[in-house]
Amino acid sequence: GKMIERFSNFERIAHWTMAISFCILAVTGLTMLFGKHVILPLIGHTLFSWLAELGKFLHNFVGPVFMFSIVVFVVIFIRDNFPRAYDFTWLAKGGGVLSGEVVPAGRFNAGEKAWFWGGVIGLGVVSSASGLVLDFPNFDQSRSLMMLANIVHVIAALWFIIWSFTHIYLGTVGMAGTYEGMRNGYVDETWAREHAQYWYEEVKSGRRELPSGAPTATAATTAPQTQT
Repeated sequence: GKMIERFSNFERIAHWTMAISFCILAVTGLTMLFGKHVILPLIGHTLFSWLAELGKFLHNFVGPVFMFSIVVFVVIFIRDNFPRAYDFTWLAKGGGVLSGEVVPAGRFNAGEKAWFWGGVIGLGVVSSASGLVLDFPNFDQSRSLMMLANIVHVIAALWFIIWSFTHIYLGTVGMAGTYEGMRNGYVDETWAREHAQYWYEEVKSGRRELPSGAPTATAATTAPQTQT
C-alpha cells in the first residue's frame, strides 16, 4: 500500500543508538550480577575472568553513550509524548489488547508514552545517575553512598530490563507494522490511519510536517511503496 514517513533518519539513529547501548549494558550488567553463579560453572574460571573483564570495560564505557542517547531521544520525542485526552480512552480500553479492537491514538499511544516517561526518563535517569556514582568513585563518596548507589542501580536496571521486554514484544510481534516503521522510517498509510489516527490526520491536513520536515505530498512521492 501507500507509505507515509513515520520517523526521520535522525530519529531512528537516536532510537537505535539508545536501544543497542541499552542491550549491551543489560547483557554486561546481568553477566556481572549473575555470571558467577550461572556462567562460571559452565566455562570455568579462566574464560569467565576474560568475559567479566570485557563486560566491565564495555559497561563502563557504553554507559555514557547510553546517557547521551537518552538526552537526545527525550529532546526529539518529548513533544509527542505529553498526555492527551484520547490517551485515557486508550488506557480504559487497554489498548485493545484483549478485545482485538484498534484504539485510535496520536503519534504514540498511551502505552508508549508510559514507557517514555516511566522507562526511558524515570528508570533511565535513576540507573544513569546511580551508575555515575559507581563509575567515578574518586570523588570521595562515602562507603554507605556507594552501597546505596549499587542497590539503587541494580533495582532500577532490573526493572528497566523487565519493562523493555514488554516494549520489544509490542514493538515487534505484538503490533504488526510497528517495527517496520522504526527500521525503515515508513509505515503503511492504513496502519497510520488505524494506529496513529490523530497524528495521521494532522499530517494529512497539513497542520503538521512529516518527521523529516518535508511537506506531506513531497514525502509521499519518495516513500517506498512496499515494506521490506
